[in-house]
Amino acid sequence: MKQYLNFSQAKPNYSLQHNFSQVFKRIELAIFGFLCVILLITSKINKDFTDEVSMKFVSVSLPIVKFAAFPFNATINLLTNFSELVDAKEENQILKEENEKLRSFYIKSLNINRENKDLKDTLRFVTSKSSNFKVARIIGRSHQMFNQTLFIDAGKDRGIKEGSIVTGNHGVIGRIAQVGENKSRLLLVTDANSKIPVLASKARVRGVLSGNNSSTMEVMYLQKNHNIRAGDWIFTSGDGDTLPPGLLIGMVKKVDKGYAAVAMVENINNTDIVTIMEY
Repeated sequence: MKQYLNFSQAKPNYSLQHNFSQVFKRIELAIFGFLCVILLITSKINKDFTDEVSMKFVSVSLPIVKFAAFPFNATINLLTNFSELVDAKEENQILKEENEKLRSFYIKSLNINRENKDLKDTLRFVTSKSSNFKVARIIGRSHQMFNQTLFIDAGKDRGIKEGSIVTGNHGVIGRIAQVGENKSRLLLVTDANSKIPVLASKARVRGVLSGNNSSTMEVMYLQKNHNIRAGDWIFTSGDGDTLPPGLLIGMVKKVDKGYAAVAMVENINNTDIVTIMEY
């Protein structure tokens, strides 16, 4: 049996299509090259024209860029606001807890104050003399061999009186030795002329704290078996009723028979504001 195969079907003309595509690409390249040359020539001849074209391009493209970036910016702002909201909620919870604690402390302090007042009334407690407080700034320092003083910007114009005790941030630093019209001289507790009746915190031993123009002071007139130990706090005793009792002055650093070296609790070099206490 003879079989007949028909290979005479029409085939597409790929050669013509390829040639047309190549010609189109060349024309396109020529047009873009021509436009580039024109833009280069125009930029050299008239710079304002190039700038105007650039500004128009920016004006046209900027809204498009903003519109395209809007979803991303909105998402970022939403995430940021949500994070801040979470932080604010946690901080609000912490503030509520602190507020409850402060309210509890306030109620306790009111009860303690009322109880203290009732006990004083029951015992007929005699209160100490009232004290007036004034705040001043240190304006001068003198650390000489035989004289350690400070100068403050308050004097007779603010009612400062000689003998008033002066404190810093933590404890006593001295007393008013001389009062001027608008300034006063303060004698430090470390000065050799300073003598203050004191009381040791743990041993409950009384003595007189004397300066020696150095960084340490000495508690005088102690018994041999005074039981003062290093680390004991030294307070004003109030003996003689010239100073209020219970004001911190320093800490015991070294102890011997009949001798106790005390370091000042206040750092004079770092002190700028002082409080004058008139007792």
